[in-house]
Amino acid sequence: MPWVRLDDRFPTHRKVALLSDRAFRLYVSGLCWSSENLTEGRILTRELPFIARVRGLKTVAKELEDAGLWDPADGGWTIHDYLEYNPDRAKVQAERKSNAERQKAWRDRKKEEREAARNADRNGVTEEGSSQGNSTTATRTRHDGDTTALRNGSENQPSSQVNAFRNGVSNGAPSPAPSPTPSPTEKELASRTPASGIPDQARPLVDHLTAAGVIVRWPFRGNEWFPLLALIADRGIPAMVDHATKVAARTSVESAKYFLNGWAELPPMPEPGNRPALRTVGAPTAPATPQAARRQASRDYLDQLTEQLRAGGQQ
Repeated sequence: MPWVRLDDRFPTHRKVALLSDRAFRLYVSGLCWSSENLTEGRILTRELPFIARVRGLKTVAKELEDAGLWDPADGGWTIHDYLEYNPDRAKVQAERKSNAERQKAWRDRKKEEREAARNADRNGVTEEGSSQGNSTTATRTRHDGDTTALRNGSENQPSSQVNAFRNGVSNGAPSPAPSPTPSPTEKELASRTPASGIPDQARPLVDHLTAAGVIVRWPFRGNEWFPLLALIADRGIPAMVDHATKVAARTSVESAKYFLNGWAELPPMPEPGNRPALRTVGAPTAPATPQAARRQASRDYLDQLTEQLRAGGQQ
């Protein structure tokens, strides 16, 4: 914004020292009015009530005119020597435009930096510059290599694993039936967590989601991985990927935490075998095998987690 320039000896100047209080107030207010409205020292008679609230405005203006501080002009006055000590309208407007452009350039630069950081975080790029397993570049490289291998191989060579989960095709040995995975302790989780921050048990889910085109951030830290690992063990990766793919098709998702409520609502995987284990009538209820015991513990934990998530959503 513009500034009014006053000499530090202004109050003791011979033209000013003899002014009345009302004239002094009107003169200083006139300087501020002209600077704010870019009138270049021009004061109109009809503007006096807006410049200063003093009694007898015309009489006070005549006092400034007699003191040589205001020069008479058509329809009002001109502040004496205003442009010798203050910038004209063109200079002020040029400075305002330059400042506005500089501020806009600074805001645009900061916006680009924030978007670049957000995109890098969504693509799984760490601060060390290492590429995560769910990056689009890694996925594209793996797909390109599979396509090249298929083109150069024989006709009876297994097809490439472009999307192992969606197409049910794999270049490796057939996968066994899904089995529950025991939830690790905090010490075990710390020992199994690689430098990338994603535990080995969660890596298949990350890879399958990336292959399905669902690229999100995994902002879990420490104990925050336990609910997700319990869901993987009880719900199964295929059902979780299918649910996340459908949700991502309807709305834009940035974080994997967005899927937790939906994953908790999925039904558990079926027990290995065609029918549940028999229990002795009249005896205390107990899991038939250690594997079933671990599964039951995971389900109890997930039931508690589901209730907490529902309670949090209702608040």
